[in-house]
Amino acid sequence: MSIPTKVSGGQSVFRALSLLKLVGMHHESGIALRTLVDATGLDRTTAYRLASILVEAGLVERDDKKRYRLGLEAMQLGLKSMSRVPILERCRPLMIRLARRTEDTVYVVVRNGDYAHCIHYEEGTFPIKALVLQIDGLRLLGVGSAGTALLSTLSDAEIREFHRRQQKELPPSRAKLATVLDEMRTIRKLGYASTENLVADGVGGVGVAFEVTPGSYAAISVGAIRSRMTPERTRRIAKIMIEELSATGWKSKSSSG
Repeated sequence: MSIPTKVSGGQSVFRALSLLKLVGMHHESGIALRTLVDATGLDRTTAYRLASILVEAGLVERDDKKRYRLGLEAMQLGLKSMSRVPILERCRPLMIRLARRTEDTVYVVVRNGDYAHCIHYEEGTFPIKALVLQIDGLRLLGVGSAGTALLSTLSDAEIREFHRRQQKELPPSRAKLATVLDEMRTIRKLGYASTENLVADGVGGVGVAFEVTPGSYAAISVGAIRSRMTPERTRRIAKIMIEELSATGWKSKSSSG
């Protein structure tokens, strides 16, 4: 993980925030100091000092095995933010337009460690709904089209680590790391992820990741009964999603390289 240095005098702040983000990504299993050092390039003394400051502030906790997880203060900040998710005000008009244009259900999810966290959905007018994810629902990255789109934004090294941690919880089609890596490379090239029967039988979807802040992504997806998600319609919906994101000022993964 690279550490920004554009703001004069802000290096220590950026370093601490980078550590906090890494801890958040590994909250469920915890992360060792050595891994923090390897991921950030910081020396061990600096990483330990910054992690200790985060622990003292309550943003991070260190367990008996010396693994770091998010602390109570970080949890409370997260819960407070969910009453007014920053990106939702910008996303909701886009989602309404997509629901009208596709007539299907539109979701927006953000990454929460190894999980995709649904923060809102809009229903289309098609009689048969594909409500496979509820607001505040959590699902592993790589499960569902939005979560798969988010997974593709990670580097290959990060995907390997994710797969090592979560292999037993992933669906059978995600069991082989080589298959997952190949799929993620294809998604990066196309600019969207498409899935079928991955979350529930008879349901398909298409998801597009977009950049919220430099290096940080959310994703939108359209879910429908499988018969509606033909390859041609999937490509058309993906194009519409990318166009709508661009019109709203979001940079989709396809346009950010």
